[in-house]
Amino acid sequence: MSTFLISRASVRRLVASLAIAGGVAAGVGTTVSAAPAPAAIAGDPHSPVVIEQANVALTAHDVFSYTGTPDSFVAYLGARNATADVVAFELGLDPVALRDAWARADLPHQKAVLAALTQIDAQYVKNTSDPAVGFDCSGLTAYAWGRAGVQLSRQSSAQINAARSIDQSEAFAGDIAQYPGHVMMYLGVGDAIVHAANQEKDVALDTLRRDVRFGDPTG
Repeated sequence: MSTFLISRASVRRLVASLAIAGGVAAGVGTTVSAAPAPAAIAGDPHSPVVIEQANVALTAHDVFSYTGTPDSFVAYLGARNATADVVAFELGLDPVALRDAWARADLPHQKAVLAALTQIDAQYVKNTSDPAVGFDCSGLTAYAWGRAGVQLSRQSSAQINAARSIDQSEAFAGDIAQYPGHVMMYLGVGDAIVHAANQEKDVALDTLRRDVRFGDPTG
């Protein structure tokens, strides 16, 4: 596990203090409506707008992690919220609920979510975890959490068995959801997920369609 990981309580305190310093709300409890880019098409599981926004937010996350400045945090919040808005638009979710769910997660969970979303529409390739080639289900979650500094096994049951078992009601965005033979990344609201589905659907936004186990990869 990366030494970058910090407690969720610490992240909440950091969010509050930097939001005050920057003179902006931290995105929790706001009443801002979703404002997806014009290119967004509702219900598109391979939305190029989500990919674009997630890449912007992931870069902003890296800048904030490196500099730690209030301005970089404010920039990251804006990019993260824009990504949440377009994901909510595509999946028919409440954008405020999704923003809030992402704000409640710690920074590694947020980074894992964004990293997974940057790979939407990547090809499904068995036994692969390479953005230049493609992903299978555990390859995507391993890649996303690897970007957050947490190394996961390359097998779905091993990933869930190594994670701390949690109920869905406790799950944060970025936690993993698994049933025998398949693992996914939870997006924090309802049954929303992103996963490397299969060779027909590739990496896509989706919703859970069966009972699963939830786990926190950070323990």
